[in-house]
Amino acid sequence: MATVCQQVRLVADLTMNVPRDAAGDLECGAERLLSGIDAVDAVDAVDVTNLQPRLNDLQIEATVTVAVDVAESAEGRRADTDATEPGVEAASAVLADGFGVTAVDAAQLAHSTAGADTPVQEYG
Repeated sequence: MATVCQQVRLVADLTMNVPRDAAGDLECGAERLLSGIDAVDAVDAVDVTNLQPRLNDLQIEATVTVAVDVAESAEGRRADTDATEPGVEAASAVLADGFGVTAVDAAQLAHSTAGADTPVQEYG
């Protein structure tokens, strides 16, 4: 069975356990935790929305934007349009399996808006 590796940019609400002794602020601790997941290629943004201090760690809820490499079976691709966007479920599963991540909610593809407002430069 052939597999295809694709990179998925994902925006998701995560619940994570950040160690108390992590250097830097909560965003840095969450970024370091996510960067430790093998399939995570880049962590673009971390926005902490809730904090719950615990005995040995800090449980945080954060909205994150990450680039995740996922392997997808060539035969398993869904062609129908009402299915979830390709790669979102696989990327969510990769994040959920990561150390320190306890929940993944509201995952969706991150759509770039850079090209929409950037004027086209004309030559000639």
